[in-house]
Amino acid sequence: MACTSKATRGFTLVELMVTLSVMAVLLAIAVPSFRDTIRRNRVTSASNALLATLNYARSEAIDRGQLVTLCPSADAANCTSGGTSWGAGWLVYSYPAGATSSNAAYATGNLLLRAATAQNGVSIWAAQSTYPSFGLQGQLKPSDSTLRYITCFIDSSGTTINSTAIPGVELDVNSSGTVTSKPLTAGTSCSS
Repeated sequence: MACTSKATRGFTLVELMVTLSVMAVLLAIAVPSFRDTIRRNRVTSASNALLATLNYARSEAIDRGQLVTLCPSADAANCTSGGTSWGAGWLVYSYPAGATSSNAAYATGNLLLRAATAQNGVSIWAAQSTYPSFGLQGQLKPSDSTLRYITCFIDSSGTTINSTAIPGVELDVNSSGTVTSKPLTAGTSCSS
C-alpha cells in the first residue's frame, strides 16, 4: 500500500517574516503621507468654517436689514481687542434696530448670532485688526475695504507651516462682500 502524506497547512517562518517586512515597508511609506492628509484636512476645515461664518454674517445682514459684525474671540463671549488672530474663535453679532455705526466690539444690547470655538492645530490670521461688518445689502463696511484671512497648520512646537505638503488657505473678502478662497503659495508667510 502506498503511503500518501497529508499536506500540512500553515505558513513557514520565512513566509511570515517576508510578509511582515513588506507590511513594514508599506506602513513606513503610508503613515507620513496620511499624517499630511490629516493636517491638510485640519487647515481646510478651519478655513471652511471661517468661510461659512463670513457668508452667514453677510446673509444675516441682508435678511435682517441690519448691520452684522464679526470679531475674534478667545472666550466665545467677548471680542479680542485689536486682534488679528482668529484661531481661538470668533463671534457674529448684530446691532439694535436703527444702529448706524458698525465695526464695534460686541457689547450689551447687541444680539449674538453665532459663536465659534478654537480651531485646533491651525492658525487663522487676519491682515486687518478691525472688526469686519456687513451692511444691509451684504456689502462690506466700510465699503472701500477688503479683508484677507490666512489659515495655516501649527506643529507641536507652535510653528506655522505653509508648504507644498500642507498648504495654507487664503480667504479674501471684497467690498461687495463676496468671499473667495485660494491656496496659499508654498513658503508664503502665514502672518503677513
